[in-house]
Amino acid sequence: MEIAVDAYPTCRYKGYDIYPLVYQFTPPREWHERRPDRSYSASVVICLEGASPDTEHSNIFRLSGEPWESIGTAKRAATKGAEDIIDGLVPGQSMTF
Repeated sequence: MEIAVDAYPTCRYKGYDIYPLVYQFTPPREWHERRPDRSYSASVVICLEGASPDTEHSNIFRLSGEPWESIGTAKRAATKGAEDIIDGLVPGQSMTF
């Protein structure tokens, strides 16, 4: 699967570039259920500062949690999630290559 990311990172943090990935969340539902308003899920690409996000010096992490109500909220959550991963605050996820 090919992933398209922005040409420039959203931010830099402790020597890493952060690229949030936001996509529409489609929950499983029964045919008779009302369709909720649009919501979003997020992942994040973290790579060494200055490295291309499609090299061996990058990792993709899917964020867990509830879907977010807007693209902006999902991007902010992805950035915060990346900072937590870099700081070692997320069990089982680290920036080792």
